[in-house]
Amino acid sequence: MGADYSWDVDVTPESTKVYPALMYGAIASIGAGLIHGGAIGIHAEHPQLARLFIAVAVAQVAWGVMVLLRPQGWLLLAGLAINAVAVAGWLVTRLSGVSWIDGLEIRESAQITDSLCAALGAIAASTAMAALIFGKIDKPSPSRLASPSVLFAIVTVVAMWNGATHLHATSDTTHATSDTTHATSDTTHATSDTTHATSDTTHASSDTTHAGVVLENWPRAFDPSLPLDISNVEGVSPEQELRAANLIKETGVKLLHWADPKTAYAEGWRSIRDTVTGFEHYQNYSLYDDDKFLDPTAPESLVYKVGLGGQRTLVSAMFMAKTKVPMDSPILTDYAGSLMQWHIHDNLCFFSNGKGAPFVVGVTNAQGVCAFGTRAPGDNAMVHVWIVPHECGPFAALEGVGAGSAIVSEADRRDKCGDHTHPA
Repeated sequence: MGADYSWDVDVTPESTKVYPALMYGAIASIGAGLIHGGAIGIHAEHPQLARLFIAVAVAQVAWGVMVLLRPQGWLLLAGLAINAVAVAGWLVTRLSGVSWIDGLEIRESAQITDSLCAALGAIAASTAMAALIFGKIDKPSPSRLASPSVLFAIVTVVAMWNGATHLHATSDTTHATSDTTHATSDTTHATSDTTHATSDTTHASSDTTHAGVVLENWPRAFDPSLPLDISNVEGVSPEQELRAANLIKETGVKLLHWADPKTAYAEGWRSIRDTVTGFEHYQNYSLYDDDKFLDPTAPESLVYKVGLGGQRTLVSAMFMAKTKVPMDSPILTDYAGSLMQWHIHDNLCFFSNGKGAPFVVGVTNAQGVCAFGTRAPGDNAMVHVWIVPHECGPFAALEGVGAGSAIVSEADRRDKCGDHTHPA
C-alpha cells in the first residue's frame, strides 16, 4: 500500500511516522523564490544569469504555493530537486566559478542576501526529503504555522532589503576579456558617442569663460594612439609636464598587465561592486599606505568599463595617496601642477561581511549619513590616468557620483568637462 498523503492525522496507524514540517518548507521555498526574484533586475547586465534567476524564482514560489494549497506525493520529489539544485548552485559559486554562465565565472564570496536565500532553500529541500522518508504529509494547526511564517517573512525581507541597497549587486566575479589590447584607438572608449579630437585640437582657449571662471586650454581630448598633447598649459612647469608625460606613457604600457580582470583578482584586487555607474573599480587595499606614489606597477585601483554582456575593458588606473594626506598637500599638487586634479569620494557607503574586501552599497543622504553600511574610513585622495581615449584628458575623473569632490569648485575642476562646452 502506498504512502498516505491525506490531511488526516487521527486515522494514521500509530506505527506510521508523521512529518508535519513540509508546510514550513513550502513557506521557506516561497521566501527563497522572492529573494531570487529581487535579484533579477540587479543582475540585468548578465541576461543569462538574470533568466536563470527568473526560472529559479518561479519554480520555488510555485512549488511552495502548490504544497500549501494541495500537497501531493509527486511534489515532494519536485521540491527536493528544485531547492537542492538552487542550494547546490549557490555552494558551487562560493567554492569555484561556473565558466558557462556569464557573471559567475569566478568564485564569489558569500553575502547576507545569498546566504539567507540558500538557508531557506536548504530548509525547503530538507523538509521535502524528510516527508518522502516519513511517507506522510500532515497539516499543522494554524497556530503552528503562524510563527514560522513570520520568521521566514522577516528573513526574506532582511535579505531583499540588503540586496536592494547595493549600488552594484554583482559579485566579486571577474569577467575576462580574451587577448584584447586595450590601449589602441579601437579600444572601447570611456565616453559614449564621443568624437575624439586630434592632438592639435584644444577645447577651450585661455580667453574662454564659463560661469565667470577663466578656463585655460586644459583639459584637452586624449587619445593614446596620437601624439601626446599636454604642453603649454598655463601654470605648468617643464618639470611637471615631463613627469605627467612619463606617467601617462608608462601607465599606458604597464597597466596592460591587468587587462584581464582574472589577473587582477588573482593578484589581490577586489571589486567594490559599482558597475551601476558603467565602470567597476578593483581596489588593492594592501597598496594604500605603501611607499609607492603614482606607480603604474602598483596601482591602488584598476578601473574597468562594463560593456554589453558584462564584458570588462581596462580603461584607467586610479592612483591613491596615502591615508590622511590632504588634497592640497604639495606632494600631490606639485607633481603635475594644474594638469592634475585630485579628488576624494566621501559620499560612498561601504559594507563588509568580514570575509572579504568592502564593497559599495549606496551613497550618503542629504545629511551625509549612510542608510546602510558605513562611509569610507580613509577618504584617500585619488586621481585617474586613462589608457584609452577620453574627451576630458588623460587625468579625467568619472562624471556624476564617480567624480567625487575636490578642494576647488565644480566650475574650476580640470578633470571634468561634462558640463563644459568644448568647441571642435
